[in-house]
Amino acid sequence: MTLRTGLCFWIVALLAGAHSAVATPMPFQRESPLQRYSWHLKDGKPFQVGIESDNYLSLINDGYDAFLLRVHLIRNAEFSIDIQTFILANDECGQFLTQELIQAARRGVKVRMLVDHFMSSRDRKWVAYLASVHPNFELRYYRPPTGQIDPSKIALLVHSIVFFQQTNQRMHNKIMIVDDAIAVTGGRNIDNHYYNNSLTYNFVDLDALVLGPIIGPMESSFDEFWRYRRSIPAEDLGDVSSIIRRRVDLDSEEFMPVSPYFERINRDADDPAEIQKRFVDTLAPVQRLRFLADKPGKNSLIGFWGGGKATRQLQRAIRRSEEELLMQSPYLILNGSGRRHFRKMRRQHPEMEITVSTNSFAATDNTLAYSANYKLRNAYIEMIDMNIFEYMPHPRELPDYLPNHVELADAARAAGFENEPFLCIHAKTFVVDNEIGYVGSYNIDPRSRNLNTEVGLLIEDPSVVAQLRNIILGRTRPENSWVIARKELALSEVNFLVEGLFGLSPVDLWPIRSTSSFELIPGKEAVHTDHPDFYMNYKDVGSFPGAEPGSVKQLTTSLYKMFNTLAIPIL
Repeated sequence: MTLRTGLCFWIVALLAGAHSAVATPMPFQRESPLQRYSWHLKDGKPFQVGIESDNYLSLINDGYDAFLLRVHLIRNAEFSIDIQTFILANDECGQFLTQELIQAARRGVKVRMLVDHFMSSRDRKWVAYLASVHPNFELRYYRPPTGQIDPSKIALLVHSIVFFQQTNQRMHNKIMIVDDAIAVTGGRNIDNHYYNNSLTYNFVDLDALVLGPIIGPMESSFDEFWRYRRSIPAEDLGDVSSIIRRRVDLDSEEFMPVSPYFERINRDADDPAEIQKRFVDTLAPVQRLRFLADKPGKNSLIGFWGGGKATRQLQRAIRRSEEELLMQSPYLILNGSGRRHFRKMRRQHPEMEITVSTNSFAATDNTLAYSANYKLRNAYIEMIDMNIFEYMPHPRELPDYLPNHVELADAARAAGFENEPFLCIHAKTFVVDNEIGYVGSYNIDPRSRNLNTEVGLLIEDPSVVAQLRNIILGRTRPENSWVIARKELALSEVNFLVEGLFGLSPVDLWPIRSTSSFELIPGKEAVHTDHPDFYMNYKDVGSFPGAEPGSVKQLTTSLYKMFNTLAIPIL
C-alpha cells in the first residue's frame, strides 16, 4: 500500500471513529465529500491547482461540537498531534484534554503542544506533571518571562518595564493538526469558556475543520513557531525543573476531572454515527482556501505600529470591499491608523455598508478593551458611518448556543454565583462583498494588528461565505443585539466636536456621549439607524444596558475611558 493510499484510508477511518489502522474505510450511509476526496488521493491523481484548491472545510459553530471534535481527533490520531494555543487553562476542559493527549502519547503518538505564557495556567505542579509525564508529550511555552512559569509579581513587573514591547508581543495562534492530514483552526483556546462548560460566561466562537493540501502551510507555520528561540521547553523553566529534579510526587489523579459533561463527550466521541452526522456530513469542498500566518516575534520595530504578514494579507482582502463589509470581533478598537483606513474606504465607496457585530458592556469579558470601544465609537459612527451591533448577554438565541444553560445556571447558584451564565462573542469572522470570508484568531484591535501573532483562513467559496454571512447577521438581529446610534441631542454637532477633542487628550473628562445603545420597541419594525422612523421604533437604553446602574464594572469602565488614551495601542 502506498503512503498516499494509506493516508486516504486513514482519513476516512479517523473521522468515522476507528481506533486502529484499518485495511478498508469504514462504511458510510452515503458517499461523503470526505470519501470523494479520499478516492481522489487513492487513485493517485495529482492536485490540479495547488494548495489553494482540493481542500474540504466544515464550520464548527457550537462549543460542545468543538470540544467533541478535538477529543475524537486525539483519540484517533496515529502518529502526531500538534497544538498551538494562546490559553491553556488548568480547569475541567484543560485537564480532560491534556489527559486525552497523554493517553495518545502513551500509545505511541508524538504530541507537541506550544502554549503562550501570558494568560495560561501558571500552576507549577501541573506544568511539571505535563512536562515529565511521557517522552512522547512535549510542552513548550512562548515567551515566558524571566525563565519561570510563575514568576513573582515583582520580577514580572520589572521584566514588563525593561522589556515592554517583548512582553506585549504574544502568540495568539490557535491550531490543532492531527497526523499532518487534518486540522482545526479558529478562535477557540483550551478553557471551559470555549466549550459550553463555564459557570460564568461562555463564548460564542467559530472554528474551521479542514483537510487537504492546506495542511502543508499550517504545519510549516507550527514548525516555525516550535523552533523559535523564544519557545522554551517547559522542563527548562526554572521553577518547573526544580519540581521535576526534586522528584515531587505528581499524582495524575489530581488532574482527572469528573463531570456529567464528560460522560456525554466520552459517549459521543466514540460513536461513528454522531461523528458522521456532526462532522463528516458537513464537510464540503471549497473553491479557494488560503492560510494566513504571522512570523514568530511579529514586528520588531520600535513602537507598536509595524503590523505583520497576516495583518497585511487581511487588510488587502478587506480593501477589496465595495458593497458590504461584515465583521465580527469580541473587541472593536481602531487606533488612528485603522480609522484612517476605514475613512478612506468610506470616501471611495460612500454607499458601502460596514457592519460590526461585537460585545455589549454587559456581555464583554474584557472591561478595559470595552472602555476603548466606548471611548471611540462616536468616531466610528460619525466619521466612518459604521453599523455597530452589541451582543446581549442573554440573547434570544441563547438556547441554541448554550443548550445546557439550565444545568450551568443551577450549578452556578449551587457554587454561590449571583448571576447566571451568559454568552459573550469571541468569534473573529469577516465577510467581504459576499465573495471572501475569514475565520481565524484576528480581533479588531491594535494588539492583533501590530503585536500578537495571528492565523486564519481566507475562504473564497459562495456556500461557506453565505454561512458566515448568516452567522454574523443572525447575531445583529434586534432580539440578539442592541444597535448603537446617535443620541437625540441638542447641539449634537458641537457635542461631537468637544467629545472628539477630549478623546485626543490624555485625560478624557467629557461626560456626554454622542452615541447610545438602542433597543427595538415590541411590535415595531426593525429599521436602519438612518431611517426616518428609527427614533420612533427604538428606545434609548443608555450606554450600559443589561447592567445594574452604578455597578463596579460600570464605574471601572468610565474610569478606564478617562485614562486609556495612551493604552489604546496595546489593547
